[in-house]
Amino acid sequence: MIVKFPVASLRRALLALALGACASVASAASTFHVELDTSSFAATGWIDLQFNPGDPSSPLAQVSLTGFSGFGDPATAQLTGNAGGSLATGYTFVNNGAGGANGLFHAVDFGGKIGFDVTFSGAADPGASHASVFAVALYNQAQDALLGTDDPSGSLVLLNWTPAGTVVPTMLNNTIGTSVNAVSAVPEAQTWLMLGAGLALVGGVARRRKLAA
Repeated sequence: MIVKFPVASLRRALLALALGACASVASAASTFHVELDTSSFAATGWIDLQFNPGDPSSPLAQVSLTGFSGFGDPATAQLTGNAGGSLATGYTFVNNGAGGANGLFHAVDFGGKIGFDVTFSGAADPGASHASVFAVALYNQAQDALLGTDDPSGSLVLLNWTPAGTVVPTMLNNTIGTSVNAVSAVPEAQTWLMLGAGLALVGGVARRRKLAA
């Protein structure tokens, strides 16, 4: 059984303080690709992913994680709070877990790029006063030290889900290459069919008008 060191509990407390400090431009995009460059680290370590409400009154929301790269043995996954899924099917966190801590602690392979996609969903509630935050951190193999950051929260990046239903990515001070990029939504097949039918209808009307003239 894997036991995390107290430093992880301290990080959860500091994340609560970081919720109110996110300052960036909100994005309407709901899916982001997060990538961490661990080429300066050797062997293996751990990634800590959390999605926590700033307050019990925070609007209900969830994140879905897919498209993993650089993650280690699936058997090492440790889920807390209202989190579920697997590396093969993807993970889902809902921000109403008991105690407000919802997350995944998973082994990763250092020496290259670690990446995943995170998709946010939930109902907007502009009247709410607290947001929820998705946070990313790395630990060494012994799980007793955070890596790549000197931010008090221990995180490398925060993605803040606001009551308005937008996402605010915040890059924190870190010593590794970290990127967060919005992922363009790909229209579903039904959307393409509707678009094609609409264009065909417009074309038909134009032809009839031309013949009538």
